[in-house]
Amino acid sequence: MSDINDLEIVDRVLAGDNEAFSGIIQDYQNRIFRYVYSKVYDYDEALDMTQEIFVMTMESLKSFRRESKFSTWLYSIMVNYCKNYRKKRERYAVIPITRGDGAEEFELQIPDDREDPARDIIDGDSLRIVKEELFNLPDDYREILILRDIEGLSYNDIVRVLGINLSSVKVRIHRGRAMLKKRLVERGFV
Repeated sequence: MSDINDLEIVDRVLAGDNEAFSGIIQDYQNRIFRYVYSKVYDYDEALDMTQEIFVMTMESLKSFRRESKFSTWLYSIMVNYCKNYRKKRERYAVIPITRGDGAEEFELQIPDDREDPARDIIDGDSLRIVKEELFNLPDDYREILILRDIEGLSYNDIVRVLGINLSSVKVRIHRGRAMLKKRLVERGFV
């Protein structure tokens, strides 16, 4: 989805069309899930955390200042949520959400697509090996490689999401890729 469509959906939700938020979920669900899964390595936990991130996003839409792309703002919420995640949350199938003024309640349900996200991540032996080695990298390098090489964020978007300077982003990406390549060579993969 383009950022223009994202902004249109944000405007619709802020105008009271809560159902429009499902467009955001549909477009970002798999990307958010993949990132979260890379942090917890547990499908059900990652699904719950993904749902929590969308709830937080929905509740925070009024604070979106449009100084960056919507996707960058959403990824910032995702990264911060994962950094602050300390204990397991209760598992919800459906979460009731109340608008800020308490006037209206509706249910936000994220479908449990067990056939898609996990299989997309783990498909094939080659991908399994790369995934193993990626997950064994130090957190800073793993996180930045996921944002850049898997999620496709630009260097500037990564700067905004992680709150670090551009030279640090470039250094971490370079070092992370070098570490990953070295590990894959050691396993005879490359």
